[in-house]
Amino acid sequence: MRDIGTGKVEFLLADGSVREYEGEVELAGERVVVTEIIYLNGVPGAAREINLPLGQCVIYWKPEVYEAE
Repeated sequence: MRDIGTGKVEFLLADGSVREYEGEVELAGERVVVTEIIYLNGVPGAAREINLPLGQCVIYWKPEVYEAE
């Protein structure tokens, strides 16, 4: 699995509509895995993973910088 960071995924449906998901985006072969954090009373309380086919997705992500020591 390849983690590309925090971002947004637009999933194109067969009827022409678009669904948007935001969270941690990972690529796993021909699938896109989006992990959304669910907040309960303003505190992160759970997470939900959504698997989508790569061919129907447009991925936007926020560049992140990691420090190497």
